Amino acid sequence: MTNEMRVLFDTSFLMLIARTGKNLVNIAEDKLGEAIEPCILQDVVDELEKISQQEGKRSKEAKIALKMADKMKKIKHEGDAPVDLKLIEAAQEHRLVLATTDQDIIKEARRRKIPLLIFHEDLRVTLEGSLLE
Repeated sequence: MTNEMRVLFDTSFLMLIARTGKNLVNIAEDKLGEAIEPCILQDVVDELEKISQQEGKRSKEAKIALKMADKMKKIKHEGDAPVDLKLIEAAQEHRLVLATTDQDIIKEARRRKIPLLIFHEDLRVTLEGSLLE
């Protein structure tokens, strides 16, 4: 069995995949030369379900993102914290790389030295940090 990089995806990242129609996981795997095991929190699924109930383009994107989320490993993280904080705590606790486009999450993850998989608007991908640190 190959050693996969376990990556926790947030709502903004899944919505970006839905919006661009590109398989960003494959793009990241090609760039990093490593397989990715996609993971998700139930809270992110709940957020996507709320967005999918609304009208318009974001609703359609959320429905696409929910289909992707179905295929991801669910990570349990209990508590009453806001979803953004739960993502950071879960990434830290389970030693996961965090995939997001949310600048506030990126800033806090950097402060806590949590590895990040970041996609830029032009679809460049960067991996910051390491699980080995």
